[in-house]
Amino acid sequence: MTVTPFTTLGRRATLGAGLATLAAPALAQARTEISFWHYQTANIPALREVLAAFHEAHPEVRVTDVAKDVGTIATEVQAAALARRPPDVGQILARLTVGLVRNAGAVPLDSGEDRGAFLNNVLPRFREVGILDGKPYAVPHSFGTPLLYWNKSIFTAAGLDPQRAPANWDEVVAMGRQIRERTGRYAIFISQSGRDVSQQQMMVNAGATMLAPDLTRATFATPGAIASMQLWQDMAVTHRIHATLSEREQTTLWLGGQIGMFVGSVASFQGFLRDTAGRFEFGVGHYPLWKDLPRRVPNSGSALMIFAQNPQRRTAAFKLLAYMMRPEITSRWSWTSGYLPLAPNPLEDASLREYLEREPRWRIPVAQMQDTVITARWPGNRVVEIQIVLENMVQALMQGGGPASALVPRAEAEITRLIAESR
Repeated sequence: MTVTPFTTLGRRATLGAGLATLAAPALAQARTEISFWHYQTANIPALREVLAAFHEAHPEVRVTDVAKDVGTIATEVQAAALARRPPDVGQILARLTVGLVRNAGAVPLDSGEDRGAFLNNVLPRFREVGILDGKPYAVPHSFGTPLLYWNKSIFTAAGLDPQRAPANWDEVVAMGRQIRERTGRYAIFISQSGRDVSQQQMMVNAGATMLAPDLTRATFATPGAIASMQLWQDMAVTHRIHATLSEREQTTLWLGGQIGMFVGSVASFQGFLRDTAGRFEFGVGHYPLWKDLPRRVPNSGSALMIFAQNPQRRTAAFKLLAYMMRPEITSRWSWTSGYLPLAPNPLEDASLREYLEREPRWRIPVAQMQDTVITARWPGNRVVEIQIVLENMVQALMQGGGPASALVPRAEAEITRLIAESR
């Protein structure tokens, strides 16, 4: 397959762009400079290809990208907004967008020249992540969905079919116990790299809703959610198929071919391709079903927001977002960066279809777009504390610090308190 660079896509889409660049000295004087804060440190080359193509299509705009740490970018945006020098565009974890609408002066995305028409290039269920009080303030970007990866060699050694993933959590446990008994290895690792993401995914998939519709209280301590968290504890404490090592230690073991299954974001896929080459072959499966419920998993990943207060820079920022949401751009960004495509009908894009022929495992996350729902968007300025509550809940479960029937309602009550005390 011949890979088409983003810059070529930009040339195809913009007639006369080459002629426009001949006027560079004049454009330099009229050019609008905007800043774009992001946390795509692992995908900077691909991101800068997108920006180069955008510059070719829009020579009147120049974007300066500024890489930030994923854990602090939202706080930095809010601080910059309070100082009246926010970035013009910011990439924010999707579950943090509500606080930035309320505290950082985010611009409604239907207030540009096209009245938000570019949002139609995004799957409607994904667009919900940016809606607050009926207005769109964020558009998805670098969206993730959880997958189950498995080590085919370990499956074979355990007497399991290396071509078949467990379909549900009962099968995860049964296969995991067989792996542990026959190989002595840990069978599964559920990544917690997002602090509160994996907990949400298990509980929502088990029928819970994380927040009340008015965002005033947590509502996840349902029987199904409690049972799913008890299962997590049982895998670690009772069945001993899930190690209690650190995230880094378990990731190292997985990449070294020492763990049977890994549950984590689609964003890990491209890295796994590189880091397991020559070591073992891994399969990719859907997130396991919970009992007889339909699959329903919250997204991980981010959204783009506009904070530009200057009218000229705001107009330029809208041009950037409209360009980045074009289906041919979001499609190629998907399989080069490892995130989900965003278009309502992603398979209409020829480059994605070609990639699927070359890498059929990528069909799983594309298909799971229909099962992916928006993450809980924590309100207020106590978001980090809320995330830590859920992180600590799982750590207590895995260390045998109490049953899920006690720990989950306690976490729900604590998060409701933090929401009430935040602004």
